[in-house]
Amino acid sequence: MKKGLLGLSAFIFAAALVGCGADKEKNADNKEKAEATTVADETTAAKDDAENSAKENTTSQKDKETAEPVSIKDIAGAYHKTGHAYMGDYPDDMKNIDDQLKEDPITVSEDGTLHFCGKDYKLNEEGVKEEANIFSIEGSGFDTSKYMGVFSCKADKDYEGPCAFIKTTTHMTVNDVDCPYDTYMLLLKQSGTEDTYGYISLDTGEASEDSWSFDWDDEDESDEVSESEV
Repeated sequence: MKKGLLGLSAFIFAAALVGCGADKEKNADNKEKAEATTVADETTAAKDDAENSAKENTTSQKDKETAEPVSIKDIAGAYHKTGHAYMGDYPDDMKNIDDQLKEDPITVSEDGTLHFCGKDYKLNEEGVKEEANIFSIEGSGFDTSKYMGVFSCKADKDYEGPCAFIKTTTHMTVNDVDCPYDTYMLLLKQSGTEDTYGYISLDTGEASEDSWSFDWDDEDESDEVSESEV
């Protein structure tokens, strides 16, 4: 009888050990599956974030590349100077430019003629680059492919004068409402270098008396970037 009880006890003990081992293996297997699921979820989430970010970047880039170009007829009209910015020295004939433009305003005709400081220049439509509509001036050698902004422009080394007319539409949000506005610039270049040295900022229409308040002849700022706006 005792032997039978001992045998039964040994059997129960062995079965318990086997059960514990099975439970441990099951728990370990469940843990591995849970960890694998967590890693998979994290990987999927990271992949989704990367894909969403890529889509946003692609959309943003696409918006830039597919910004609607405007034609020369769209920019035809009179313009007046609202400010300027320059780097380094500037030609002497720019020092009295306000008086020149007051007597002889800037105009763009529908046939693409830019009238500036008593001279006529031919505009060419170059399309959209860096969110700007670019109109190069014929004969300036303006390189649209190298345009990276108004202070990163290239034109023919021996050319001097205006080399491109730029129209940029900028967006700002006011009370969750998109409020686009247009800015216009005439890029300027001296001979002896491929780089432009500055620009004149413009607005449409004729100038008022308050528009003529700039002084290009500022020796203290001749080697620095400066800008004046009214």
